[in-house]
Amino acid sequence: MKSPIFAIVDIETTGGFASASQITEIAIYIFDGKKIVDQYTTLINPEQPIPFHIQALTGITDEMVKDAPIFSDVAEDIYHMLNNRVFVAHNVHFDYSFIQASLKNSGYDWKASRLCTVRLSRKIFPNQPSYSLGKLCQSLGIEIRDRHRAQGDAEATVILFQKLFIADHDQLIDKTLQVKSKEQRLPTHIPAELINKLPITAGVYLFKNAIGKIIYVGKANNIKKRVISHFTGNNTGQRRQSFINEIFEIDFEETGTELMALLKECHLIKKNWPIYNRALKKYEPKYGLLDYEDQNGFVRLTICQIKKNVRPIHYFNTVHESTQLLLKLQKEFDLDLRFCGFFNNPHAVRESREISTLQTEYPNVDEYNEKVTRAIESLTEHTKSFLILDKGRVSSEKSYVYYKDNKVHAIGFIDNDLEIQDIEEIIGQENLVLNNFYMNNLAINYANQYPNKVIVLKGMTLEEC
Repeated sequence: MKSPIFAIVDIETTGGFASASQITEIAIYIFDGKKIVDQYTTLINPEQPIPFHIQALTGITDEMVKDAPIFSDVAEDIYHMLNNRVFVAHNVHFDYSFIQASLKNSGYDWKASRLCTVRLSRKIFPNQPSYSLGKLCQSLGIEIRDRHRAQGDAEATVILFQKLFIADHDQLIDKTLQVKSKEQRLPTHIPAELINKLPITAGVYLFKNAIGKIIYVGKANNIKKRVISHFTGNNTGQRRQSFINEIFEIDFEETGTELMALLKECHLIKKNWPIYNRALKKYEPKYGLLDYEDQNGFVRLTICQIKKNVRPIHYFNTVHESTQLLLKLQKEFDLDLRFCGFFNNPHAVRESREISTLQTEYPNVDEYNEKVTRAIESLTEHTKSFLILDKGRVSSEKSYVYYKDNKVHAIGFIDNDLEIQDIEEIIGQENLVLNNFYMNNLAINYANQYPNKVIVLKGMTLEEC
């Protein structure tokens, strides 16, 4: 098998994110496993001002890069230096993301296997006081000739990598270079042990920041696979990079089924409102049934879009669903279609207008409003309760979803041999959930799809839910 050739790289940039910042300097050293066989270094005109604090850190000023080549001018040279080489850097994701984005903008589709000298150093040189390049080199007796300049830092990284190469008695470098190696995928501040402990079962996972605060909740049929996917891909956007950089701890809860994972995810998001979870608006109903009194004293029913501070008496996912219910109420309680507002439904609106032209007299206000009151009460007086029993996390248990009085009330697990006499005696405070319209729909739809897993406790048949 042919030995890999390594491209040891360091760059300086105008900022921390490849989507908004540019490279100002690059240094590349080609290492064949024994010696340096080629090298390349240049300043680069970023075509944007270099922030003052970056100038102070690196010593690279706007004046210094004014006459330097822009990246597209040197992209071909850089591509040929890096192509078919193993990309090596200290905090490899940073350098790789910038160079890949810049090459892509110059018309080069480039990908490479990666090695991170931070991660390798944690394994091969454990228990160091710090793994920043400056302090690690100081601990290992490596002199950095020109700190925070691409050439000086790259030369130090070359010596560091040579030391790692010699001390790698367990062939960690070869193992890391194996196809789809997890070591390549993870940010350097996330220990591989956090990934190794993750199960391949259904459940929820929680990303936490450096102080243990939950910043993201997700669900998956395969927790490990889903978590790893967060660290793959080429998205260099600032939001994603900030998100990844804030993850310091990964926790999880197995749920046995996808339904339990979905419900648990929603509950945890509503309970913690993690900063990187988008609001659950896409799961909320889009339409609602409102009641209001017009200037003549008649209580009208109308369908509207859900907006902030609107509190409907009933919710719907679609216009069709809302039309069907309002027509059902109209027929059942003999409501006047002139006082029923349909949302963008031509057939219903046309029928209402035709009746309006035929009827000239209005009904008695009090008698009509009494009909509307009974119609509204009919929406809430028939509550339904049922249990969904399904497989658990292990073979000796089963999961339950307790849908109580038209809402998901609790979720949890019970032993297979436990006979349920009263579900209220089984659930504890930790089983109660913060429900929403989406969760309630999940339970109803699942119950209708799998009636053999349902125990009806109260109310109408499931088909009438």
